[in-house]
Amino acid sequence: MKAKQAAQTLVQELRRQGLSYRDILQRVPVSKSSISLWCRKVTLSPAQRQMLSQRKRAAGEQGLAVIAELRRAGKLTRRRPIQRHMNPMSNENGHEIERVRSLYINERLGVREVAERLGVSFWRVYELMRQHNIPRRRGSEQNYATYKHKPQFFPKQALAPEEERLRVAGTMLYLAEGAKRGDIVDFTNSDPRLITVFLGFLRRICGVSEARLRAALYAYADQDLEQLHKFWSEHTKIPLSQFIKPYVRPLTPNVSRRKMSVGLLHVRYSDRRLLQLICGWGEEICESLGRYLSG
Repeated sequence: MKAKQAAQTLVQELRRQGLSYRDILQRVPVSKSSISLWCRKVTLSPAQRQMLSQRKRAAGEQGLAVIAELRRAGKLTRRRPIQRHMNPMSNENGHEIERVRSLYINERLGVREVAERLGVSFWRVYELMRQHNIPRRRGSEQNYATYKHKPQFFPKQALAPEEERLRVAGTMLYLAEGAKRGDIVDFTNSDPRLITVFLGFLRRICGVSEARLRAALYAYADQDLEQLHKFWSEHTKIPLSQFIKPYVRPLTPNVSRRKMSVGLLHVRYSDRRLLQLICGWGEEICESLGRYLSG
């Protein structure tokens, strides 16, 4: 430690004398990054800064002069640009780049999808886009392009009377017990019957993907998490692999003894459009009932 402090003191002193980092490196065996760090607060005088600037400019001019002399003597030649192997997809009339442009811009395929369609590598398509100034999409635009042909839920259109009642029940349950902000449908309840109704609403009316359903348990510290997970998995038909990390509330004197015997369950589905659809149905139902009640 003492050696390091001595080196730091020496470096700072040399810097105050107006030496460059390279000059200091030749005198003190430390890294250039250490010199830069230690000298951050060392202030040079205007004359010292001017001297270092002149030395830097002179060194650059000297280097250019040496290069020019070597070229005149034939000892140094300009490097030719690397000729990249041209894939058969590229030709003189630009037909292939137009295919890339059409697939990426008009059909809104991703770069990897364009590459697969043309039978070339991802990097080949990327390089062509760069050379021909085809701007890449922003993240949000790419997400839309990726999923626009892959709907994450399929709402049922023609509903039987029982299905319409399920739609209304599920919507009103969500208005009462669901999260309204963000991008995730998140319904919370401790009553297995209401969880069953809401899941039936998601599955039969909203047409959600089973693989994208998630469940999260809320329980107390003295409850058996394994048994609760097993209970809710069997009750909801959601595999245990789709349960995320539970929230376990510690026991304190202020905790109400009216415990939930099977905990509290969050049923989640990550899709902003589905959240907007459910909230929109809720607004329509409330407006319709408001007109009826005020009539």
